[in-house]
Order: sequence, then C-alpha cells, then structure tokens
Amino acid sequence: MEGVIISLAILIFLSHLFSAMFVKTRMPEVLPLLILGIIIGPILKIVSPSDFGMVDQVFSRVLLIVILFESGLGLRISQIRSTWEQSSRLTIISFVIIMCIVALLAKIALGLHWAYAIILGSILADNSFAIIIPLISKLNISNNIKTVLLTESTMGGVISIVVTMTLLSMAKIQSFDPSLIIAKIIYTFMVSCAVGGAAAIFWTTVLNKVRKLENGIFLTLAFVLVVYSVCETLGSDGSIGAFIFGIVAGNIRTIRKLNGFKFIERFTKNVKSKAFNDVEKSFFSEVVFILRTFFFVYIGISMQITSMYAMLCGLLFTIVIFLARIPTVNYVLDKSVSRIDSAVTSVMVPKGLVTAVLAALIMQSGVPGGAVLQNTIYSVILFSIILATLFSFFIEKGWCMPAINFLFKRHRDACPENAPWCTPVKKTEIMHQQKHLIAKDR
Repeated sequence: MEGVIISLAILIFLSHLFSAMFVKTRMPEVLPLLILGIIIGPILKIVSPSDFGMVDQVFSRVLLIVILFESGLGLRISQIRSTWEQSSRLTIISFVIIMCIVALLAKIALGLHWAYAIILGSILADNSFAIIIPLISKLNISNNIKTVLLTESTMGGVISIVVTMTLLSMAKIQSFDPSLIIAKIIYTFMVSCAVGGAAAIFWTTVLNKVRKLENGIFLTLAFVLVVYSVCETLGSDGSIGAFIFGIVAGNIRTIRKLNGFKFIERFTKNVKSKAFNDVEKSFFSEVVFILRTFFFVYIGISMQITSMYAMLCGLLFTIVIFLARIPTVNYVLDKSVSRIDSAVTSVMVPKGLVTAVLAALIMQSGVPGGAVLQNTIYSVILFSIILATLFSFFIEKGWCMPAINFLFKRHRDACPENAPWCTPVKKTEIMHQQKHLIAKDR
C-alpha cells in the first residue's frame, strides 16, 4: 500500500515537472506521461489495466465529464459564434473524409466486412479532446483556432460515439439505415442542450446559497455528474450535457441578453457577476490537471499491443490520417487563418479516451477479429499522440516553416508573438507583404 501511495505522489510531482518543462521547451507533458505509462505497463509489466478493475471505466468517464465542463466554462459565446461555421464545416468534412479513407484501408489491409470497416473508420475519425486541450493550451496560436479545435473535438467525439454505437446495433441485426444515424445525432444534441442548459440556469440561481455551505465547491462537480446521468438516462450523451452546462453557466449573463433567451433574466436576476469566481475556476482547473495526469499514464499502461501486423496497420492508418488532414484543413479553413494556425490545426488529430473506450466496446460486442481491431486502434492512439506532440513542437519551434509555407500558401503569413523563429527581419517582411496586399485590393 505504501508503494502505491508514494507512486501516486511521485507521479503528481513528475506531472508538475513536465508541465514546467513545457513552459521552457514547448515539449508538451503528454508524451513523457504516456511513455512513463508504457514503461511501467507493457514493457516492465509492473502494472496492467486489469489491476484497476472497474475503476478505470469510472475514472475515464469522470475525467471526460470534468474536462468538458471545465473547458465549457472557458468558452465565450462570442468566440463560438464567430467560429461556428468553420468549426462545423471542418468537423463534418474531416470526419467523413477520414472515416471513408480508413474504411477503405481497413477493407484492404485487414480484410474486414464493409460494415465493420466503416465502424473502424468512425472510431478513428474522432480527435481526442483530452489530449488536444493540453497540446494547444500554451501554443502561439489564435484564440479563434483554439475555439475551432475545441468545438471540433467535442462535436467529433459525439458524432463518433453516436455513429459507432448505431452502426454496431445495425450490424447485429444486419440492417443499415442512414436516416436512423442522422436522427440519433440530432436527438443527442437536442437532449444534451435542453438538459445541460436548463441545469445551468437552475444552478446559477442557487449558487450563491451553495457557496455558504461548508465545502460547497464540490457540490458543483457533483451536480455536473447528475446532469451527465440524466442525459444518459434519456438516451443522450452525458458528456455533451456537461459541456453544454459549462458553456451556459460560464456565459449566463451574455445568453440572457440574446433574442429568444431574455426570459432567462427573471430566473437569474441574482447573478450579478460571473457565475463562477476565480477560486472556483482555479479549483476546477486543478482537478482537471490531476485527473489528466493519471489518464495519460493509464493510456500508456493500456497499450497492450501484441500483434506486429496490427501495429504496422496502426502506423499506416495514422500516417494516412495525418496526410488526409492537410488538404482538408487547407481548403476548409478560411484564407484569413494564418499558416501557423492552419499547420497546428492539421496535426491536431490525436486519438485518446473516446477511441480507447470504443475499442473496448468492439471487443465486448463480439465483432469478428475484435482483438486485431483493438490492437490496431491502440497502436493508432499511440502513434497519433506521438506524432501530434512532435509536430506541434516542431511547428512551435519554427522547424517546419518551409513545408508550412508550401502546403498552406493560400493562407496568410503571420508572426505569432514570442515565436522563436519570428525574427525582426521576418516581421518586416510580413508587414511589407500585408501592405502590398492592401494596396492591391484598393
């Protein structure tokens, strides 16, 4: 028992150390935590996923709920409104393209039936919210692109879960109806928005009274879990309900001024300032930090890859996903988005929690060749996290500028503040280019 406790303490210290290294070197802490999990798991076999029993499933769900809630609090309605068109367009087009390409490769490389090949494609089309957030948190990219990536990963996760679950159900009865998939997605969003929004309005009205209770700060997280449970009971996705709860609670003063939502004002008259104060937000952030640390190590422990062929297929799928993402981002994002922002967006396709959960679901559903599929998916998770981490690091350091200028030449050039590669000469060059474009437009 003492060994477990000291291990947890060391892990928390290491996480803070890796986070400090991120500030200095721009090397995200995701990779060393993942590698640590692989060392103590598949390599040294000190611990295995079976040691966690049912705890890992509960932990994964709680982590997803808290991260989505905390991230929703940080979103501003104005940012979502300004990037909604790009976010939804990027989400849908990227999801469909990657799902189709992976399905085709799975059919050829793994010999899957088309139904299961498409299911694999829908699983790998998701981008991990829990990994993208720490990767982009300290990168020199615009807030709009951060919001686009946040919205895309959230919407993509929902679509991936709904499509995969629906296709698995249809595969069991050997009946495929596209209209049923679309109806399920619409229902999920409608129920999550209704429950999450109503819960946020209620909680913001009673929050001042809750604060008077001893240790009342924990009650907010408990209430978020209630919102999750209600959404799941109604056949929706509880994690999206938690996300909507965070968005509405964090923007309650803005929402009640919008046309069609002014009736909310009479219920929230006592909300004179921000729904959550700085102390509460800091607490939520610390909870996310600790849970995220254990999550990354657990993912590394879970990489029980035994088939070399499955691992090679995973590497192939990962490379193809990254290659397909480049032209998608290049032509879907507006030209006004800078080349650096476009490059970062193109490499933000790591797989994580949702992908791992769906991989386990594949095994539990008795899909033919489920073990090979699971090992392939786990290898994609591993390679995609490594590549996304390394590419974002290379972009931040400016080591990929020639390739970025070539691949994203239709986008505007830019010099992010404090970027190491952005010299005074480069800034002057970009200013001249912008003056030339303005003069040309006139």
